[in-house]
Amino acid sequence: MATLILSATLGTLLLASFSVIALGLYTGISIDTRLHDDVFTVASVDRTTRLYYLSENGAYEELSDDRISGYENALFCPIGEMSEDLKNAFIAVEDKRFYDHGGIDWIRTCRAAGDMLLGGEGHFGGSTITQQLVKNLTGDSERSVRRKLAELVRAAKLEERLTKEQILEQYLNVVNLAENCYGVRTASNAYFSKEPAELNLREAATVAAITNNPTRYNPIRNPEENRKRRDLILGQMLEQGMITDGDYREAVAEPTTLHLCQKAFSGRINSWFADLVVKDVVRDLMQQRGLSESAASRLVYNGGLKIYTTVDPRLQKAVSEYYTDEENFPHHEGEKRAQSAIMIVDPHTGQLLAVAGAIGEKAGNRVQSYATDTKRPSGSVIKPLSVYAPALQRGLITWGTVFDDVPHSFRANGAPWPRNSPNVYRGLISANTALVHSVNTVSASILERLGHRAAYRFLTDELGFTSLDPQNDVGTAALALGQQHQGVTLAELMGGYTALANNGIRVQLQSYTKVEDHAGTTLLQCETKGRQVLDSATASLMTMMLRRAVQEGTGKAITLKEKVDVAGKTGTSSNCCDKWFIGYTPELLAGVWYGYEYPESLADVSGNPALTIFDELMEKAVELRGITRLQFETDQDLIPVRYCKDSGKLMGEACLLDPRGDRSEIGYFKKGTEPRTVCSCHVPVTYCRCGGVACEDCPQEDCYTVGLLRVFRTFPRQIQVLDAPYTCDGSPARKGLELSSNEPYYAINHRDDRYFGIAMGLEPFNRICPVHTVSDAFWRRRIRVS
Repeated sequence: MATLILSATLGTLLLASFSVIALGLYTGISIDTRLHDDVFTVASVDRTTRLYYLSENGAYEELSDDRISGYENALFCPIGEMSEDLKNAFIAVEDKRFYDHGGIDWIRTCRAAGDMLLGGEGHFGGSTITQQLVKNLTGDSERSVRRKLAELVRAAKLEERLTKEQILEQYLNVVNLAENCYGVRTASNAYFSKEPAELNLREAATVAAITNNPTRYNPIRNPEENRKRRDLILGQMLEQGMITDGDYREAVAEPTTLHLCQKAFSGRINSWFADLVVKDVVRDLMQQRGLSESAASRLVYNGGLKIYTTVDPRLQKAVSEYYTDEENFPHHEGEKRAQSAIMIVDPHTGQLLAVAGAIGEKAGNRVQSYATDTKRPSGSVIKPLSVYAPALQRGLITWGTVFDDVPHSFRANGAPWPRNSPNVYRGLISANTALVHSVNTVSASILERLGHRAAYRFLTDELGFTSLDPQNDVGTAALALGQQHQGVTLAELMGGYTALANNGIRVQLQSYTKVEDHAGTTLLQCETKGRQVLDSATASLMTMMLRRAVQEGTGKAITLKEKVDVAGKTGTSSNCCDKWFIGYTPELLAGVWYGYEYPESLADVSGNPALTIFDELMEKAVELRGITRLQFETDQDLIPVRYCKDSGKLMGEACLLDPRGDRSEIGYFKKGTEPRTVCSCHVPVTYCRCGGVACEDCPQEDCYTVGLLRVFRTFPRQIQVLDAPYTCDGSPARKGLELSSNEPYYAINHRDDRYFGIAMGLEPFNRICPVHTVSDAFWRRRIRVS
């Protein structure tokens, strides 16, 4: 009877197993059973991944301070250097038929399959050591029929390729043993300050106990849970004849004593550049070689790779030393410490030369980098990319296109929108001047011409921004003012600016050129990938405009411009929480972010710290790299034209009569877009020598002609507009009791609840003549007119 029951049970289990396989075939599940050769490097070599740089003599030399190992704290150990107790402890609890099966323990597999079919949780327990190795190497841990079937086939294939000793060796070198310890050598060093061959039975079982659930059975954090499982393993070893009863009793009699080695836990702390290289290589191994993230990480950290980087070690050292010294940064109220990041790039190749991800001593490996990981609102630093460059490219604006810098609307509380910084409106200004002074109203006006979707697509499709939200970042605030929903990274902005600094060709940032495995086989090749997103004339125009921003605009604090041409743009986010500057010379591009870890106002700091950081480090960069190209080149398709900066057209006779003096400036235009018509904004107006626009009573001999700006604008409240004192509406001056002395002469034609702007501290040049009109005209308020 017992035999019949056993036979029936085994038959049921076999049927269940075949049912699982049949289920996969029946449902048409596509199963990837490939085993990439790359993954075997992880556990079969004892090599540290090394970084190299191209030296001045044209040869690659190692960056000895940046050897990659130990993020997962993985040290290779040959199986011959492991104690028998250690190997047996893992086999006893993980796979007691290890030496008898071909990669699949059908008894355990059938039980797991039967459990699933009979209504169990379906987690497919019963994996062999071979199957666990496959899962560890591929990183494929999806709980599904597809994954389990693939794992079974892969395990069978693996048993054909490797011996049992090789499989066990690889498994014991990749298994997760908590506290970032991968492999038995790392765990032995870290928990007991011993080598694997030196572990006693109790210690060996303690290490083996961790793998079932590294968090629950962590011997440091949960010693009692670890002891329970340790004793279970010892019982299994006794039952399977691996140890004697005396060995068992002695081992379970006492708790395990740990002898922690802090050095084994901490490992080497690499530079910010090394962290970035690792991140990039892991990403590319996943995308180009098809590895999982865990498999790619293990390959990088313990695969003996050779990574040929783009770093300039002298410049990286200068950047690291600068960012380590906190005296180089502002001191804030209440001893609060802000943070910052910088990237320096060759804009023609996209090769990253130096990076710092935070201020102060670097605390560990792959910690948060404010250069690549942190998203913050960009402020005005995005304007050249989101509105100016694409609008110039499409011919929607030119250097001299004039906009009226006044509010677009007023909020319910009377506040004007958009606000400028500083809180002043300039009136009629050219696109060039608006960019130089980072005028918000004009960038919003250009965006209206360009279109929100077009601006968004240019940032994402052409310049490679990935952080923007398609729902929340298509409005004026995000695109024209730089107040994105979550923000963008410094690295994204740097990638976008390569198009401006590289003749319109946007190049992808890269931290390495090639990656080889331990045998010298090329795994990854990184070549300069460029895409023409702007024509060279547009890029040259943008560079000239941004150079003016450094010479006389928001970036004028830069002193490097005295030695080499510098173009760039500042940015400040809402409530002054983030400060930015991205700028470039003919050969280098650098970007700096400055702010708190958790956004709060930087109002206690005067100026823009990002400017200072850029200035000081880029001066060192120019010196260290022996920069000889000092001036930007002007594109041959650009021509200079003198024009009226109040209209964007050629100078007319009335322009020469402007009471403010010379209103001309030289601008640069693509051939065919230069101004061809004469200014019609300036109009001749009769003016009395008594100090106002002449009325009918002003003597002719006291009058002369001035050129005023024919522009009409009214506001529901008074605001500061710098050119307001020099405007007219084309109507003749009329005297009357309705005007006050701080109003333009044409205010008499409008309701008394309309305002026309004032220039603080200046009497309106366009007031009515104060002598030849009624004497109390200066103190009367306009009456309401219909």
